[in-house]
Amino acid sequence: MLRDVASQPIHTDGLESMQLFEDVVGVGMPLDHPLAGRTSVSIDELADQPFVTSRSGHWGRRLLDRLFAARGLTPRIVCESDEHSAIADLISAGLGIGLVPGFARRSVTRAPIAWIAVDSADCRRTVTLYWGSDSHLSPAARLMRTTITNWDWTTGDPQEKH
Repeated sequence: MLRDVASQPIHTDGLESMQLFEDVVGVGMPLDHPLAGRTSVSIDELADQPFVTSRSGHWGRRLLDRLFAARGLTPRIVCESDEHSAIADLISAGLGIGLVPGFARRSVTRAPIAWIAVDSADCRRTVTLYWGSDSHLSPAARLMRTTITNWDWTTGDPQEKH
């Protein structure tokens, strides 16, 4: 059985995995935000900004906490949500700013927000496919695994990775 596509490591015995892609994470902000016209920002420049984010334990929150802690800072969190689309909508409405994966920028249903690169090589996530190493994969599950792992996630091309 295919187990999971995850943005953070799953540490458990009996799983095999394959990295699908590395995704640069930027900061999303309302289109009229003073920083919205920039090409990049530093964590220090974001230190006093209000953040809309996911709850503790989620990859986005772990990344936010880790980026700030590395600089001896604590993010100012004004709202937490488990729904990615709600976070984007709250950012768009002006409640705050938040970390947004680059992959989400290609969504046809994305909220109107500015996406700005963060000046930190650590501002990224790794997306990985996991499956049980001791479980029998049906032909359909094997085909799905092959399709997912061969997909070119940077272009959305269903053909083999280049």
